[in-house]
Amino acid sequence: MKKIGLLFSVLLVLSCAQQVEEKNTLIIGVEADAITLFPYRSNDTPSTSVSSQIYDRLIEKDNKTGDLVPSLATEWKFLSPTILQMKIRSNVSFHNGEILTAKDVKYSIMRMIDSPAIAHILSVIDDIKIVDDLTVNLVFKTPFAPILSHLTHATASILNEKIAKSQGENIDTTPIGTGPFSLKEWARGNKIILTRFDGYWGEPAKMQNLEFRIIPEKSSRMIALETGEIDIALDIAPVDKERVESNPDLVLAEVPLASIEYLVFNLKEGKNPLWQDPRVREAVALSLDVPGIINSVHFGIASPADSLIHKSVVGHYDGLTPIVQNIDKAKALLAEAGVKQGSKLTIWTTDGPRLKTTEVIQANLREIGLDATIEVLEWGRFLEGTANGEHDTYVLGWTTATGDADYGIYNLVHSSAMGSPGNRSFYSNPETDRLLDLARKELDSDKRDALYKTIQEIVFKDLPYVPLIYRVGIAGHKKNVKNFQSHPTTHLKMKDISYEN
Repeated sequence: MKKIGLLFSVLLVLSCAQQVEEKNTLIIGVEADAITLFPYRSNDTPSTSVSSQIYDRLIEKDNKTGDLVPSLATEWKFLSPTILQMKIRSNVSFHNGEILTAKDVKYSIMRMIDSPAIAHILSVIDDIKIVDDLTVNLVFKTPFAPILSHLTHATASILNEKIAKSQGENIDTTPIGTGPFSLKEWARGNKIILTRFDGYWGEPAKMQNLEFRIIPEKSSRMIALETGEIDIALDIAPVDKERVESNPDLVLAEVPLASIEYLVFNLKEGKNPLWQDPRVREAVALSLDVPGIINSVHFGIASPADSLIHKSVVGHYDGLTPIVQNIDKAKALLAEAGVKQGSKLTIWTTDGPRLKTTEVIQANLREIGLDATIEVLEWGRFLEGTANGEHDTYVLGWTTATGDADYGIYNLVHSSAMGSPGNRSFYSNPETDRLLDLARKELDSDKRDALYKTIQEIVFKDLPYVPLIYRVGIAGHKKNVKNFQSHPTTHLKMKDISYEN
């Protein structure tokens, strides 16, 4: 009996040790797989949510306060309105053992500027002067008011020059950064596993591993959270909010997102001629039941949008009024424009709430005599097609990841940003371009706000996009998960998240 008891005790100890070891992996349920882990190739949230754990940026924003804080740059100062000097942290190791130098910083930023998908974020930089091994001067073409905010963007990540040059196309799947985690495994369409980088320059990550598990359906993510299959469920459905709140083993994390959901018209030459007439665009806008979308799709957890940039973003103008449904006026505008009843159009969307939103829009359009067909696309195909301008209309969103109006609206409406940078409506207005360029250079905050006021008024009138809603981000996690913080930009920092048994 003593031997049996001893054996049982040993097995129990081993079992407990195994359970502790298993909890070294934090499992996060996400909606879609990353497109790439090379930060300069795509700006979509599923990709940057992972890559931002692998790479560091020169400057970060504090998750709680929003203040700028040092990262790979320990300090910075403006030598003039067009020169920003940055001191680089010493003895920072890349995942391959190389040590970070000013050459890596210069190489990274210049390569970023050469990458079409994200060049607009730092395109104002004309040159980078290496002062010494740990000092660089960023030289701008003109003064650029939001430069510090732009440097915090998830895609403004720093590469190792030596390894990046040798990787070729493999750079998509073999990321080498200085971040708290490195890539361990990527099973396409299933999961991405990151492991703690023990040579990290800062406070080491609390968890040994992060697993991003791809679970496209919101309801399935919720069930996986309830059953303990995952530890964190990102972007859960509003209808499931009460399920999280009423479960004693779960915690709700809710935050207003610095983002906008909208309907986009493709104004590209040769596409649907309906959208070339502003009366038709206005008629569509007037047909939409936005409160209905908020109530039926988001269960009241959203608000009508009045601009392409969220109210929390620096430069938002609050003098606009959300468009209110007016079916009679919409029909009159279509008649005035000579649009035939039953005219056809196609709306692209992705699965989940955006599909439900699109179904409401489809029903609204039917009320004014437009026949809309819905096409549901896989995320990667959706991004590729809209960047190429293959769509007719679509429903999507945009997050102002820097918290500044320049990033919130420049990318969506400036003619230089057509396609993958963000302007997938292919909208072009010389006056809007001019004002956006002026706002980038304006260092006086009051004058800058005045410029953005005018820009938002013009875009609101031109309607390349119909602003729909401002969303609230809802996530849930096990009560054992500590230090998880939802963020308005959706770009999460997971280094400090821990799990307490």
